[in-house]
Amino acid sequence: MSKRILLVWAALMLAFPLAAQMNCDRGYVLQDNPVKMVRKGGWMLGGSVGFTGSTSDNRQFLIVNGISGRLYDIDVSPRFCYMIGDNMGIGCAFSYRRNFFNAASAGLSMDGLDLNVKNYYLDNHSYLFSGFYRYYIPFGSGRFGAYVDAELSLGGRQHRMMDNHAVDEKGTYGVGFQGAVGAYAGVLAFFTSHFAMDVRVGLLSLNYSTEKQTHNQVATGTDHAYSGHFMIDLLALRFGLYYYL
Repeated sequence: MSKRILLVWAALMLAFPLAAQMNCDRGYVLQDNPVKMVRKGGWMLGGSVGFTGSTSDNRQFLIVNGISGRLYDIDVSPRFCYMIGDNMGIGCAFSYRRNFFNAASAGLSMDGLDLNVKNYYLDNHSYLFSGFYRYYIPFGSGRFGAYVDAELSLGGRQHRMMDNHAVDEKGTYGVGFQGAVGAYAGVLAFFTSHFAMDVRVGLLSLNYSTEKQTHNQVATGTDHAYSGHFMIDLLALRFGLYYYL
């Protein structure tokens, strides 16, 4: 997470000086009162893509030794917005995320207690469909600016936690629903008349999720979770590239 934050801030520190030096005529004169960063009838298309992967071979971490396995995380989030007025728009988004972790082997030794894990894996899928309202706040000529989003998201998720070292495959399978209402804020900079880079962060979120689990294809159970946050959520920090017309 810390590496992602450092990369985003480094990109912003590089992007804003470069944008300031470029000849970026977006066709909006300074006499506009207020300055129009985006105009009625225009649209925006873009999104963000993320990937993280790692492989371990016989690593040791504190009292856990012989760690071997692999991990990867994929995150894709396209977004579209139509401008219903100057500096404001409504849009839709889709977000898909997959986390996969395979523990080929790992051992725990402590005070005569020995625990070993072999051929376990965890596979998570989640997807969200979102609708949002956005308001832009231009700075100066409209090349730089900020925005706020109010967003409603609905979707689902699936996960599998399996034990593959036994003769018969054992594990837990879950499928569920998730929904959220949130508020986000971001800053953006235009490189040309049409392309912009932005970063946004979560401010407020209300979340609900429910899940039904099946263990070893026999036992079943349910889970319900609620959460709310009113703070700057660095875990919701996202970097994206967008095309405006």
